[in-house]
Amino acid sequence: MNYYYTTDGQQIQGPVPLAQLTSLHTAGQLPPGTQICVEGAQEWQPMAAVFGQPGVPPPPGGMPPPIPMKGDETGGIIPYKNPQALIAYYLGLFGLIPIFGFFLAVPAFILGILGLRKRKKNPIIKGAVHAWIGIVLGGLSIVGHLAVVGLFVANIRH
Repeated sequence: MNYYYTTDGQQIQGPVPLAQLTSLHTAGQLPPGTQICVEGAQEWQPMAAVFGQPGVPPPPGGMPPPIPMKGDETGGIIPYKNPQALIAYYLGLFGLIPIFGFFLAVPAFILGILGLRKRKKNPIIKGAVHAWIGIVLGGLSIVGHLAVVGLFVANIRH
């Protein structure tokens, strides 16, 4: 079984086998804030929950079994761990509705950016595509609505 770990909360290392991760831990080379994730899982665990305190060798008899990490029940299709991206997606779609959609497009654009930032902080979570759809559709809807209003105002003046 392979593992990923992050030492600064952003840069992910791995995959590495359990033996290598254990030797890094035993040598005290992993800082206390290290997060660990089993390859294929979606959730990160604090290093202390898997190994105990840094620099302390594992108990006699070897490493404790890794804590089972809950995967993504949706298969990664619905980014339920990134609600900003998910809401941006739906608001972006509904933002295409004439007139009313402008008021949904603005938050779609903003939430899409927030969803991308959340994904950047924790790359294991999903939602980049949903966030981008919210940004693109929200932006297009804003521009489209403003263009229609501009044309309307120009026609009234003539």
